[in-house]
Amino acid sequence: MIAGTERSGEAGRGLKGGRPALVEAGLRDGGGGQRAPVLWAGLGAVAGLGAALGGYAFLYEPFDVRTERLAVRLLRDKAGVPGEGLNILHLSDTHFRGADRREHAKIEQVRRAMAGEEIDLLIHTGDFLHKDSGLDNVLALIDSIPKPRLGAYAVTGNHDHVFYNMRRAPQYSWRLFRAREAENGANSGAGYSAEKAKFSSAGLGDLYRFGRYLLSNRFDGEPAGVNDIGRLRRALEERGMQFLDNRAVRLSGTGVYLVGIEDLMEGQPDLHGSLAGVPQDAPTVLLSHNPDIIESAAAGRADLILAGHTHGGQIVLPLIGPTYTQTEQLSRGEASGYSRWGRTQVYVHRGLGEGVPVRFGAPPHVTFIRLLPARPHFGGDGAGRNGSKG
Repeated sequence: MIAGTERSGEAGRGLKGGRPALVEAGLRDGGGGQRAPVLWAGLGAVAGLGAALGGYAFLYEPFDVRTERLAVRLLRDKAGVPGEGLNILHLSDTHFRGADRREHAKIEQVRRAMAGEEIDLLIHTGDFLHKDSGLDNVLALIDSIPKPRLGAYAVTGNHDHVFYNMRRAPQYSWRLFRAREAENGANSGAGYSAEKAKFSSAGLGDLYRFGRYLLSNRFDGEPAGVNDIGRLRRALEERGMQFLDNRAVRLSGTGVYLVGIEDLMEGQPDLHGSLAGVPQDAPTVLLSHNPDIIESAAAGRADLILAGHTHGGQIVLPLIGPTYTQTEQLSRGEASGYSRWGRTQVYVHRGLGEGVPVRFGAPPHVTFIRLLPARPHFGGDGAGRNGSKG
């Protein structure tokens, strides 16, 4: 094909002989000269499609804030949930950094979603901030939401504590991988040298295991600094929000307990201590930024777990699904939305914001959850979207 292209170029220099020479060259090289324009057209189409998809993922979907509705009925017969249920607005992972144009657009979408809504509870499951510079927009978001009847509650996420350098993520993830290899080697009695920790000295077996490590959702940005979490908490508490980091509260006028824990990555979570004062037969909603809390046996006491952190994978590809979910306990199919673990129901929020400002197949959203008491002699699914079940 290259030869044919070169011949057609030479023939084209002569005005009279150009077309016969081109045809003759095409006959000699099997039509390569004729295929070249088709090839370039195909490459152009692919490039155009890539640009269109990139533009969609950067400029459209991050602002396409959806509204999701979910009815969740307790799977255990516990007294304390009002017969008409509790209406909960669940937000998570706003990741505001002070990018005013993008963040103000999201705030306006939330304001529209709230029109005509009456909520009993506002719950935010962490990562308010990406960096401290986003605090003013976080406060503007909270101010845009009508005051909930029973209060606003939150837990903090890893980004509320720390900001990360994602450009260093490959190197940092490699170091974490090798540290785990070293720990496993020490536990098994196998030898390990510092030289093997260098990427340049990695063998095919090392790279294969590293690839599997990354596919297990272990791709981490390098911590680059700390956010002023105290400032964040004080500013939100002044607006009436209560933080439930390692503590529980009983909702006024109900028998429902809200329990929150500190972030699994950057905090000091104490689920057992948080549950200590909660009666065994009380309806319990557990707030955890990271859904991997489900691995704790104590999490089974919760009737409903509300979490975030995963962003729903943020980029969802055909056949593959969510590309990177940041969870080791949930499958890719469970990385957002509703799932069940025994009698514990779990809802994982995709988030309103992004760490890396792109989304594809995982649009941001706000979720309205109606928490309902169990049916007598319950035998159903427990949850229904848009009130269709439960």
